[in-house]
Amino acid sequence: MRFSCFLFGLILICSSCYRSKTTSLTIEVKNTAGNLVPGVLVEVLAEPMANTEETPLLIDYEKATNNNGIAFFNLNEVYKAGQTGVAIVKVSVQSNNLYDETVVELNEGIDNKADLILQ
Repeated sequence: MRFSCFLFGLILICSSCYRSKTTSLTIEVKNTAGNLVPGVLVEVLAEPMANTEETPLLIDYEKATNNNGIAFFNLNEVYKAGQTGVAIVKVSVQSNNLYDETVVELNEGIDNKADLILQ
């Protein structure tokens, strides 16, 4: 009986200790002077951007930068435990006639980051 309780307790403790790390993407948008720019639309799309019935587009997000010029995307729903890598995404920003884009390889369990400069 004691062994059963011990084993049950051990399993309960070990299973509650497992916590997957957050997979996210943080984008900083700056102007050519290096100042962070708020209110800029950031678009994150899967690369390649094919969207068919056989290969649906799983990553298609848009968000405006906050007052600090940062857009944060939580990508936990894209990453599945045991998966190697997450995705490659194209990140683009546009404000008035200014534009920038980059490609980011997302890695699981970390805050992936990219800086874009409107020019």
